[in-house]
Amino acid sequence: MLKDKKEFIKLLGVFVIEVLIVMAISFGKTKFLEITGFEYNILVATLILDILLVLVTVLYTRMKGEGFLEAYNIKKIKVGTVFLTLFLTMVASPMFVFANVFSQLFVPNTMVQSMDLLMNTSLLNTFIAVAIIAPISEELIMRGFFQNRFDKIMPFAASAILSGFLFGVLHLNFNQFCYAWVLGILFAYTNRASGSTVTSILMHFFVNGSNTIMLAFMKMAVQSAGNGGQDIGAAAESVRADGVTIKVMVVIFGVLAIGSFFISRLLINVIAKHEGTMEVTTTE
Repeated sequence: MLKDKKEFIKLLGVFVIEVLIVMAISFGKTKFLEITGFEYNILVATLILDILLVLVTVLYTRMKGEGFLEAYNIKKIKVGTVFLTLFLTMVASPMFVFANVFSQLFVPNTMVQSMDLLMNTSLLNTFIAVAIIAPISEELIMRGFFQNRFDKIMPFAASAILSGFLFGVLHLNFNQFCYAWVLGILFAYTNRASGSTVTSILMHFFVNGSNTIMLAFMKMAVQSAGNGGQDIGAAAESVRADGVTIKVMVVIFGVLAIGSFFISRLLINVIAKHEGTMEVTTTE
């Protein structure tokens, strides 16, 4: 199955370094808050983290003597592909929403809780960090670097599943792991159809950006309702605590996810034909 076991082990070693960096920055942010009592600047923290993460992969690429654009598969895509990609993201949303809701059968909605904390600071800084910087860096790392390299040493389906799995692990919590894994696989197949990592960057922009805007409106709605100071994290947890509501949502989004899966396959094929790449979803 593996064409190059040594390269595979090296790539896993690079990923371990990435995880250690994420853990170190996360620990540093916690300690900064404990020692100073001040909230950290989300924009600065994100820049430091993402620069370090991308730098590790760039150094590995330089050691291999490869060019950046080619190694990370950065290529132009057609204007029509941009719109098809955004439409695909909307159509595919029931799949990763299902994964998010399913995870809440076991753990709190970590994403909402973390965003609630971030939105106590500048909304603009949060949007730039979460919806612009993070998508670029994470896609360069997970699809541009890992996915493209895994694809050279194992079957595509296996590389998509593995890179998606590692993408989930990088978030360091089960809630985000679940939907990040689904997104990672979707991103990998879309990139293969378009022939460029640009498509997954656009999809990641759209997912993170729409979530940030939605949560901002939710926060304003909760505050305007005057729920005794309850934040959106607490509101989400109260919904999760109602086991019946979560189970109903799992069933609803599970059904929607099935239809979403088949329509997404068709759209991915449309992107492949539009870009003139190989058809990608009926053979693997």
